[in-house]
Amino acid sequence: MKQELDYTRGAKPLYAQLYDILLNKLKSGEYKKNDVLPTEAEFEERFGVSRITARRALAELVAKGFVKRQAGIGTMVISTSEKQGIKTRISLVDGQQQAPITRKNLAIKFVQPPESIAALFGVKGRAPLQYLTRIICRENDAPAQVNYIWLTPRLGTLTLDDVEKGLYSAFEERNENIDAYQDIITAGLPDEEDCRILSIDPAVPLLIKTRKGFNDRGELVEYTIAKHIANYYQYIVENSR
Repeated sequence: MKQELDYTRGAKPLYAQLYDILLNKLKSGEYKKNDVLPTEAEFEERFGVSRITARRALAELVAKGFVKRQAGIGTMVISTSEKQGIKTRISLVDGQQQAPITRKNLAIKFVQPPESIAALFGVKGRAPLQYLTRIICRENDAPAQVNYIWLTPRLGTLTLDDVEKGLYSAFEERNENIDAYQDIITAGLPDEEDCRILSIDPAVPLLIKTRKGFNDRGELVEYTIAKHIANYYQYIVENSR
């Protein structure tokens, strides 16, 4: 028997509703430590949601430290209380955090990657990978960030139309949604391409975030180099529940 979710206008997203239900089951003791949760297919039958919705709700539980995914076993409960964690974010520092953000995809094409990136994706012979270039800026403002994004061959051939509604939406549609990621923050100066896209001088410092994004199978989906004009942003680390 399907448990009803709220489909009315203005209701929480379905994945968030499913997350709340599972969280209540954990806190009430219905699911205990070392229990294995139902599969995505079982959630699909029980709640009438898509597997993408079920996967996203489970990813939220993983991120909060309640469960872990273990090959050959499934999704196992490791805690019934939320763990304290470290949260990081990059935010604007010029008092215009509420200004609308515009993302513009400039180009997506096949490019031969550097050897180090080819190795990360397991590409042999340095075969070309899809390479997305996009800029991010506030509405009616100059670009403040440029992203160079290498994509897994498992996505197939993408067009700018495919990523117009969001890169992660394109991932989910192809069963390659991001389940975990690793960010590395460094600083540096722009190269010639950065200067051209961002319209900046070669002496302008950049905050550079390199991201590896993985699917729920532990496979690399994206390798992103995001270059922010440093005086627009601050990097914040928070220790909270």
